[in-house]
Amino acid sequence: MEVIIVGGCLLCSRCRLRDYHYVNDRGDYLLLAHVPMSRKNSGTDMAIMTSKGDMMKRIKKAVFLTLLLAVGVAAMITVGYAQNEKTNNESMPLPAPVFLGGTKAITLTPVVGTPRREYAERFIPGEERLEDGEIRVTVLGSGNPWVTRAQASASILVEVGNAERDILVFDLGSGSLANYASLKLPVNKLNKVFLTHLHADHMGDLLTLVGSYAKVGRADGPIYLWGPSGTEPRLGTKHFAESIDEALAWDTAATSGPINPESMKIVVSEFDFRKTHVVYEKNGVKVTAFPVVHALSGAVGYRLDFSGLSFVFSGDTLAAWPLVKASKGGVDLLIHECFPPAAVLAAGSGLSIEQATIVLNALHTSPKAAGKVFSLVKPRMAGLYHTLLSAEVISLIDSELRTVYNGPVVQTQDLTVFNITKEAVVARQAKVSDQLPPTPGKPSMAYKPIQPTPPAWWADELIPVD
Repeated sequence: MEVIIVGGCLLCSRCRLRDYHYVNDRGDYLLLAHVPMSRKNSGTDMAIMTSKGDMMKRIKKAVFLTLLLAVGVAAMITVGYAQNEKTNNESMPLPAPVFLGGTKAITLTPVVGTPRREYAERFIPGEERLEDGEIRVTVLGSGNPWVTRAQASASILVEVGNAERDILVFDLGSGSLANYASLKLPVNKLNKVFLTHLHADHMGDLLTLVGSYAKVGRADGPIYLWGPSGTEPRLGTKHFAESIDEALAWDTAATSGPINPESMKIVVSEFDFRKTHVVYEKNGVKVTAFPVVHALSGAVGYRLDFSGLSFVFSGDTLAAWPLVKASKGGVDLLIHECFPPAAVLAAGSGLSIEQATIVLNALHTSPKAAGKVFSLVKPRMAGLYHTLLSAEVISLIDSELRTVYNGPVVQTQDLTVFNITKEAVVARQAKVSDQLPPTPGKPSMAYKPIQPTPPAWWADELIPVD
């Protein structure tokens, strides 16, 4: 390493004659530093000038290096400025999840595009109107079979800015309805359910929606359910819905009279899981189903299109081509499942390492594989769900995904909210109340309650109160 000491500073006037200045050649770039006068004769790496000729040679070399440095710095600034935002983002930590005190969506790019209006830092239900032509996507359940207070099982809610203000829900895992209850949305509007497959963590709250929500305002008629066929009838959505009806037989009989019995029914539209085809089209909303690779034949994902905007939900799947093909033409928001590596999954779930390896390799998508899908689809914004969240897992997943994809990604958690417009996609966290009464909404049909006739034996067993 060559160090040149020059009496006074040739590179700037800051040090004048009080300090010495050295230029240190590190190969890839030049590093400048001011050296105090007290250091001019210290350190074995410092060359001391002993003659006037030697000094002049070294001064000329210093001037040359200075000019070279100026050119190099200019080039570095040009390149560095263009990469500055990316570098800053890579060095910044991701926001903490809500259960660790965070208040923001887990991403470094919460806004893509230029919103035409200002959005509050946090989404507060009931205080922000859904605009005409807008889509609002809310993660009701970001989690897994293990339901926690922080993570309900899988469920994605879509509010559509059409005249009808339609609400559609994709999967309805256990705990997701508790999150719906915090959004101040009408109970009677939640009547369109699209199931990706029949694992319990994707449909566990359907029993509650049909049986319990009919008692708190969802009294306008049946639940409309869309879902895939199976390789045999007993593995399809129709058989599943009929079984729910049977399971609720006592509940339905017990509440007929005060409760509209039509609201305790399920109307099923089962479709061929093997095809990519439109399964719903009404009020300007189109939903397309496509096959995915997960567990058994009979799992699907969905694409929703409305007013030139689009949203794709993978359901559970390995990285697979049908989703990529269904995303052709551009996607505003793609939410794809993502599991942590097998060792992390085993440590966090109680599975053995052998079980966790099978689960990941045969059923789910690794962070790198999710990044590969994103790089193929190139959505305006991408989201990850179905992740067992912890601060360590979030960082690990992001690091692995970033080896193959550098676009905007949100690690979703319960009540992550996306507003999608033509101008922008905005990701935030909702700020909700934990205890709210149901919002019944405006009834679309009238029902006159009927007083049921009690069983005769009750007369002798009831305790008189008055």
